Amino acid sequence: MDEQKISEDNYIVQMNPEHCSCKTPLQVAFFVLDNAKYWYLNFIYNFMYKCLDMNRIHFIEGDTDSAYWAISGNPNEDFTQQFNAVIKDRDFYNENAKYFFPSCTAGTGIKGDVYDEKKILGLAIERQGPSMIALAPKNYIIFKNYCDDSKIKLKGVNLKTNKITKNQIVDCINEGKIIKSINNRLGQKNHQMSQLSIEKNGITGIHTKMIVLENQSCCPFMYGLTAKDYSIA
Repeated sequence: MDEQKISEDNYIVQMNPEHCSCKTPLQVAFFVLDNAKYWYLNFIYNFMYKCLDMNRIHFIEGDTDSAYWAISGNPNEDFTQQFNAVIKDRDFYNENAKYFFPSCTAGTGIKGDVYDEKKILGLAIERQGPSMIALAPKNYIIFKNYCDDSKIKLKGVNLKTNKITKNQIVDCINEGKIIKSINNRLGQKNHQMSQLSIEKNGITGIHTKMIVLENQSCCPFMYGLTAKDYSIA
């Protein structure tokens, strides 16, 4: 159920249907997720590792269909330079970039359009900036310019009603401080509409998607294995 507050005690409420039908086979949903991971790794190992200097690129965080990278580029250019300063095989890059990037950013000199940017199995820039801090996937702050202007992403936290700052994220990293947040929503029970307040950990150092080792590297969950079963080289 979605709602929008229009005054102190009035809301516009949109009710979701109690029942829905889905004619898409379950196998299709699983294939989409698996195929997304395949193309994710295909781009990294069959493109990035072959033509980019990976010693100057650091993986920050990622999700099923997104990845954020820190690039040690040309200090005389701004943060929109992308991979230009870390290309080690220019011929390979020029030959294959068009299969992944929009034409306007692939070094072809062709000005792309929205269809080119959203092409199937292609990549597009979601956000970019001079610096970024990430606590976990879908939990980060990225600075959009050389100032305090920033974009904060915290999955499950309503950023319109919870004030989250850069200092709170830094304090979580340095001092382990946990920041509580409250999400407000409308709920209906027995035809009675009520406003609910749900408290949760908005910023925390706890990572539940992977096993985090002592050196902060992340390993996948595998049945029967714990952090003690992984060795740090």
